[in-house]
Order: sequence, then C-alpha cells, then structure tokens
Amino acid sequence: MLNFICSPIGNLNDISMRSISLLQTVDFIYAEDTRNTNKLLKKYNIDNKTISFHEHNEDKVTPKIIKQLNSGSEIAIITDAGSPCISDPGYYLSQECIKNNIEYTVIPGPSSVINALILSGMPSDSFTFKGFFPRKNKSQIEIIDFLKRTNDTVIFFESAKRISSTINFLSKNLSQDRSIALCREMTKQFEETLRGTIKYIKEKLKNDEIVLKGEFVIVVDGTNNKPYDIIFDNRTRELYLKTLPPKDAAKLIATITNQNKRDIYNWLIDK
Repeated sequence: MLNFICSPIGNLNDISMRSISLLQTVDFIYAEDTRNTNKLLKKYNIDNKTISFHEHNEDKVTPKIIKQLNSGSEIAIITDAGSPCISDPGYYLSQECIKNNIEYTVIPGPSSVINALILSGMPSDSFTFKGFFPRKNKSQIEIIDFLKRTNDTVIFFESAKRISSTINFLSKNLSQDRSIALCREMTKQFEETLRGTIKYIKEKLKNDEIVLKGEFVIVVDGTNNKPYDIIFDNRTRELYLKTLPPKDAAKLIATITNQNKRDIYNWLIDK
C-alpha cells in the first residue's frame, strides 16, 4: 500500500499518531527533503531510513516505487510542510498508481491552505486555491482577470523574496480597498497574520514592518460584483455573433456575467 503522509507545516508536534505509527513500520520512506524528514523522525525515535523523492527525480523514481508496491511493499511518501501532490511532489506518482490499478491512501494532517483561510477571517464557504502566485506575465494577467471576476476567497503561496513584488503587482491591478491577509510562520512560535486592504499591506511592506522570512500564504477576498442573470440560448448567441467575432463576444459576456471566458467562447462556437 502507498501512503501519502501530510506533514507538519511548522510545529513538529502536529504530526498525527497514525502517521508516526506508519513511519515506524513501513518498508520504505520517500521524502522530499531527507534532512527535514530525518529531523521529524529523530524527534519520534523512528529509525527508518529515508530516500529522496522530489520534483527533479519524481519521474525517475516513480517506476521503482511502482515495482516495490507490486511486490507488496508498504511505502510512505512525505513532503515538506504540508500535503504531497499540493504544490509538492506526488501527483505524477498518484497518476501512475491509478494507471497500474494500485490503491493508495492519504493520512490527513495540517494544511497551510486551510490554516490561512481560517486565520484570514474571510468567507470560507467558497474558496479557490491557486498554488504559487505565477511568475510569467501572461499567467499573472490571467490571475488578475480571475480575481476581478470571482466572488470566491482566493489563496496563493508566495516566497519571502517575492512577496513585496507580488503585493505591488496586486496593488497596480486591483482596487486598493480589496481586503487581503498575509500569513507567515503558521503553527510556529512567531506565527503572524496581517489583515487589511491591499493599500495597508503595501505600506507595511514599504515601511519594513513585515518580517520577510519563511513562506507566505496570501488570502484575497472575493469581489462583491454580482453577475447579471442572462439566459443563454441560441437566439442570444446569434445576436452576439451578428456584430462581434466569437473571441470579442466571449470577452464581453464574461465581463458582464462574471463567468468563465473560455466556457462562454466554447458555447459561442458550438454549432
């Protein structure tokens, strides 16, 4: 059996009893960073050795893991500070398990996404996690377009080195009054959550009032825009396409209705 183990996001005491028991008894432990995992194992007197399993070798190591699983081995996959497969190695392995009809399970644990959502104090009934804030210009523009339309609370990961530039980018492209929260050092001694408008957070960064250490989670409040209720039928489609190309019509409808532009485009060209 393959076990994806969710590891502590800061405080090592957050590891579950079930995870400890598994780490003591499995045949192999594959770890994103063996040095970090060894600290955890040492704390709980676990003698099992660790094997490297990270983004740069996952494709190469996965066939070996599949072979071990087929021979009946019990295997644990543990990544740094959080859940395997969530902005961490493991997704490719999970897909290979599915292709080979190999069952796997997840041992639940701390989640920086959920922690940050609750700490932010923002609506939690509907939220979207977008991974690390994109670095490429095209992807950043797409994210801004999404943030301008969505009513969901949106969550991003960001590094200490890039947090200032990311907040400046949000400041240039979103309303200065948009509420956001920055969470850092979660579950650790110096856990910190800063809540306020984009303008407020930007000023705090500008004045060096935020410690730029550790990993950050950015939580952005949803927009309050209410979409118009438009009935999408063939007549509506024909009226739009009489005066606009599909691409322009999709952009206009998406702006008006707060719906996904690509879905609208596909609807427009679907004959």
